[in-house]
Amino acid sequence: MIHGCAAVALALHLPAAETLREHLSLDANWKFHLGDDWPRALDLAKAGASTGPAAEKFDDDSWRGLNLPHDWAVELPFEKSADRNHGFKSIGPGFAANSIGWYRRTLELPKEDEGKRLWLTFDGVFRDATVWVNGWLVSRHESGYAPLRADITDVARFGAKNVVAVRVDATEPEGWFYEGAGIYRHVWLDKTAPVAIAPDGIFVRSEFAGKVPVDAAEIKVDVTLLNAQAIAANATVSCAIIPSAGKALPVFSGSAQLEADSTRVISLKTTVPAPMLWSPESPALYQLVTTVSVDGKVVDQKETSFGIRTVAFDKDRGFLLNGRPYVLKGTCNHQDHAGVGVAMPDALQSFRIARLKEMGGNAYRTSHNPPTPELLDACDRLGMIVMDENRLLGSDAENLRTWDDLVLRDRNHPSVCIWSVANEEFSVQSTPQGGHAARTMQNHVKRLDPTRPVTYAAPQGDTFDGVNGIIEVRGWNYHVGADMDSYHAKHPDQPNVGTEQASVLGTRGIYEDDAKRGYVRAYDNRGKDTAEAWWSYFADRSWLSGAFVWTGFDYRGEPSPYAWPCISSHFGILDTCGFPKDSFYYYKSWWGSDVVLHLLPHWNWPGREGQEIHVDALSNCKEVELFLNGASLGRQAMKPNSKLTWKVKYAPGALSAKGFDAAGKVVAETKVETTGQPVAVKLTRDLTGLSAAVKADGEDLAVFTVSVVDAQGREVPTAQHKIGFSLEGAGKIIGVGNGDPSCHEPDVFVPAEPRMIPVEGWRWKVESFPTNSDASSPVLNAGLDDTEWNVAKPRTNATIGDLPLYEGKTAVYRAHLKLTEEELGALGVRLLFNGCNKHGWYFVNGQLVGESNKWEERPSFDVKQHLHAGDNIIAVGVQHGGTYGGLNPNVNLEIGAKPTAVKWSRSLFNGLAQIIVQSSKTPGEIKLTADADELKPASATIETIAAPLRPSIP
Repeated sequence: MIHGCAAVALALHLPAAETLREHLSLDANWKFHLGDDWPRALDLAKAGASTGPAAEKFDDDSWRGLNLPHDWAVELPFEKSADRNHGFKSIGPGFAANSIGWYRRTLELPKEDEGKRLWLTFDGVFRDATVWVNGWLVSRHESGYAPLRADITDVARFGAKNVVAVRVDATEPEGWFYEGAGIYRHVWLDKTAPVAIAPDGIFVRSEFAGKVPVDAAEIKVDVTLLNAQAIAANATVSCAIIPSAGKALPVFSGSAQLEADSTRVISLKTTVPAPMLWSPESPALYQLVTTVSVDGKVVDQKETSFGIRTVAFDKDRGFLLNGRPYVLKGTCNHQDHAGVGVAMPDALQSFRIARLKEMGGNAYRTSHNPPTPELLDACDRLGMIVMDENRLLGSDAENLRTWDDLVLRDRNHPSVCIWSVANEEFSVQSTPQGGHAARTMQNHVKRLDPTRPVTYAAPQGDTFDGVNGIIEVRGWNYHVGADMDSYHAKHPDQPNVGTEQASVLGTRGIYEDDAKRGYVRAYDNRGKDTAEAWWSYFADRSWLSGAFVWTGFDYRGEPSPYAWPCISSHFGILDTCGFPKDSFYYYKSWWGSDVVLHLLPHWNWPGREGQEIHVDALSNCKEVELFLNGASLGRQAMKPNSKLTWKVKYAPGALSAKGFDAAGKVVAETKVETTGQPVAVKLTRDLTGLSAAVKADGEDLAVFTVSVVDAQGREVPTAQHKIGFSLEGAGKIIGVGNGDPSCHEPDVFVPAEPRMIPVEGWRWKVESFPTNSDASSPVLNAGLDDTEWNVAKPRTNATIGDLPLYEGKTAVYRAHLKLTEEELGALGVRLLFNGCNKHGWYFVNGQLVGESNKWEERPSFDVKQHLHAGDNIIAVGVQHGGTYGGLNPNVNLEIGAKPTAVKWSRSLFNGLAQIIVQSSKTPGEIKLTADADELKPASATIETIAAPLRPSIP
């Protein structure tokens, strides 16, 4: 089977580039260790001199194995003393042991790769990443959101094993919301010929005469070529455009000479007659196949997805898509989801975008950082306009570099329709310096991409100073009302957009405020800050272009208006699982095209018989009539962009409604019923944005909703049962959630960590020793009385401790360690040392197990075979050649955890919970079972299908 560019090349009768360009996943088979047991691993004195896990020969056998993406913060417990805005996870300042993690993996490079260029790319690491390859430092990268790319050609070994090590320090946050921790996006290895398309080196865009998309589109393509050779090269670039359906268009090309060790841009153009235009309603995509030849030989080929469309802002008509006014019905979103944190599988991006489109959403703001590329892929494919937001305002070199990375990477995505330089820079936004920085950023992006407008998310009212005075499109964060009208009247030539609106609070299924438990009523009637208030205002003013609601999904952290025990936000239209709150149906009523009729609240109110219940009808019907147990409670007319309310005295039974059109015809009916007691668990597959056929590729997902039902099969909306989950077959559970903003249950269950046994009671004596396993040596003898030896003290910041050796001196350190048969039966047993200065020989019960020659090495040894039940002698011989020498007595024995099956569980929150299941790479059956005490269990079965695997390095 032929895939990708090779298949396209054959279809076009172009020569394929064989395997000169490879884009390979490095997500699999990493080792992970939480904690910074090697604080001095980075050695800046000499190249390749770093130690600990940064060193090539470090032994990581006892580390936990995992695949990326990975977020270790979501695995941590909640702590009341932790940072509120980051969701009370035990990470960051005050939690040093949980704030630094190490990753390592090996990869084989074939001998025939020699001569190619190799690029290592991390799409996102949170945060402050230091990367080594084969012991060489290749990158130090602070940003938790911008991609990290390193050319590793010079330090790679061909025909041999290579080691990648990454230290991640998530101690300091970048935002004021949950940000996760770890290598939470994909990692790639790209291989190219010495003459090839540069990274992010293709820019394709469409233009129309008069900027109105009629007749033919002119397609312009800029290709940046990189010549890494020591000689010049004559290069030809050929491009072909392939529509999603139909015949390929004629090939167009251009040539240029590339000087040695240089880059050059080759600009090409062609025409597409009667193009299919991209829009959220019709997301038509084209493929651009770019082929590079040198002296007639194909050396590179790359496929780029793009769309043909125009975007602009008009001062009076607002946002224009393909030349016509188009109201933005958008949401702002952070990047975490229930169960997985920020380590979101690609399929979950599609799930979330499809859920937003289900309510009529057509736009997405990447608050407040560069997104993962797979989010933009989903927006391109499914149809969702994107405001692509930079992390910080600033014209310093580092910020402009990350701004470059964002724009160059994302500018071919048709979904990206507007750039945002930053969000709510309170302290500088009104200053002249803030304006200068914004102007530099705006001018800079216009050089890289002249096709898209630029905005700034301003939390300001009627003010034109600083950033607002220079930005192309005025962004509005809140300040609905007079400020907007006044500003528009004073500055009528500046376009406007609602960059962030609403901030409506509500907890799914909750209808009374509960500060103790951290819940907010879902009625959306808290003063003036309501969905109806902001949307009604915007809907009457086309010059505002529409807006982005804060937020589409709930997110961890920022639990306004509460603190502990609340650990996530209440702003979402959907909760962290993507379960709709009642406000979802308000937006669906006025943003979508379907007929909508939704009632709230549920109708299970035991003990409240005869008391008034506030009832809302969310609908776009012209009139709605409400009934209780068949008796009419009145018929009301629906004002556009509003809702209807009744006060109903509660009686068990059925609360129902009918919706009528302008002719008085019933066009919708709905009801909520008083349910009986739960009798069974129910599993329902959620196919939103997902294929019914699950691919056996190790990445695809099946998302399940779990609920409980009464004897009539009705879901019980108030159920809070603890549900257990088990899975058999060709997949695994990767996360669970329930949307409860105050739930402290685990989202993910990880295998038991190794247990550490301190090796204590170290004593030392200046003494000679053998440098081999000479069991006859007295210092190694188990019967030796060392009670009169010196007591070893640890080295601290304030003291050198017991480092008593001067140049050329030797000493022996000894300790006793008692172990049981059970401890020795562990999966692995390793001795972990924390420093020996300078040359050390390590013995266990008289057997030499290893050596070290540097204080920073932190050596570890597999010693299981040398230990026995009862008393064991650990001895270290030390020889020094400097000022101070000796052993750091902070030594531990690591006992590997026995492999046991992980038992997953999650409580329902107001009737619902979510389970995320990921396929394996082997086709077969997946059987998921959910059970609860005293309820009938439920099972669901999926048959995964064979599918091509993502090209990768095992």
